[in-house]
Amino acid sequence: MTRTESGMSAAASHEWARARRALTLEPLLDAARKEAQIPKYRDLSFVPHLEKVLEIPSRLNLSLLGLQVLHANLVRFLVNRLRYEEDVAKYPEILDEDVSDPIIIIGLPRSGTTKLQRILSASPAVQPTYTWQMFNPAPFVGERRGDPSPRIEWAQAMASVVSASNPDFNRIHEYDPVAADECVYVPLGSFDYVMQWISTPDQTYLDWARQNDRTSPISYVKRMLQYLQWQSGGRRGRPWLTKNPGHTGEIAEVLQVFPNATFIMPERDIATTIASYIQMMWEILRNSITDLDRYEHARGSIEYWSYELNRFFEQRRALGNRVRVLDVPYQRVLADPIGIAREAYALHGLPLTKASEDAMRAWERNNPAHKFGKFAYDLADYGWSVAAVEKIFGDVAQRWRDA
Repeated sequence: MTRTESGMSAAASHEWARARRALTLEPLLDAARKEAQIPKYRDLSFVPHLEKVLEIPSRLNLSLLGLQVLHANLVRFLVNRLRYEEDVAKYPEILDEDVSDPIIIIGLPRSGTTKLQRILSASPAVQPTYTWQMFNPAPFVGERRGDPSPRIEWAQAMASVVSASNPDFNRIHEYDPVAADECVYVPLGSFDYVMQWISTPDQTYLDWARQNDRTSPISYVKRMLQYLQWQSGGRRGRPWLTKNPGHTGEIAEVLQVFPNATFIMPERDIATTIASYIQMMWEILRNSITDLDRYEHARGSIEYWSYELNRFFEQRRALGNRVRVLDVPYQRVLADPIGIAREAYALHGLPLTKASEDAMRAWERNNPAHKFGKFAYDLADYGWSVAAVEKIFGDVAQRWRDA
């Protein structure tokens, strides 16, 4: 009997065991085929990567909820793969869509990235990555082209589930199905992405993913952006405006896939940012992992993001003037987002029109900071101090202390 099953009632133990059995390869592939209403996969090259993800529950002590969430996500990724493959077979012009020059917001989570993404995405000159798109890039069965309402309704139902399970979560991160949100959900569907560790923090998987070629999941992002752009009538002069903190440590690989990308890098006090992140992820993970330890949760988070940030600086030095990065202190994110937009657009080569600026100002007026209230966080709650965190991050902690 596993640690997860011990202490359960017989009924609960049976339900847990059934959820665990569902997380095996063939039942998972079958469940996705059935939901997608597509009889076969055209490309099974992803299977070895998926098998690595399916090893995680043998090492990580997931609760029944944790198993169910992982299963639901994996099925959804597979369903979207199946539907994408079918549409590309019917409409090969999808692969001709030009998505080579996105504006990408990177940086540590909790450093102002969401505000930047949403205010810049208000411009009609860019293509935002809406939450509902990132969950389901592929149209549902029976969905009419140009009417994604079934996917929007699905995302709204998910928002209701999130609110019901954690009513205070909007104070941490506003979950809005029709707002722009990060595209991290998409590369997870490649099954070989380092950010899988964020929701299922298994060190063995992370060590494996870090050894892989990171262009693989990023290329999957490219294909899904081409797919979404085709669905919405083509590029029409609009670059994508995306956000993924996971791209922070992989800008060199991003440029291999998106050669004309422009990056925006917020800089916020490291200890404050990490404390906020640790608390956010504790709220997400504490019901999915039965033996989640506060100190180890914080330690893993600090190691993960210090590794990625160090990788960012190494790659940036190596790339030199071949990479376009706009550095923005956090206080400026709060006080001058329009100025940041103007500089980011200029760096990209995209004019900031009056219509775009007006739309951004309207978004800012309608979305005041902390409209759902503030949430508290303290490193000491996790057995860590500011000095200990800053020591691990090194010189950047001092440079960003007053950002």
